[in-house]
Amino acid sequence: MSNELRKKLHDLAELCDNTSDPQTKAIIEAIRLQTAVLNERLFSIELQVGALTKRMENTTD
Repeated sequence: MSNELRKKLHDLAELCDNTSDPQTKAIIEAIRLQTAVLNERLFSIELQVGALTKRMENTTD
């Protein structure tokens, strides 16, 4: 997880905890969950690119 996204998730969690309005809390929680999903997808892409790079390096040697 990137440090930037980790900080955003933490900030969103704090904001959600400090919000008393249920509708606002639901919106913030939805944004937090979408950010977490985005981070997981980015991590998966990073792993795939790393594996592909490694395979390409092995074929050129």
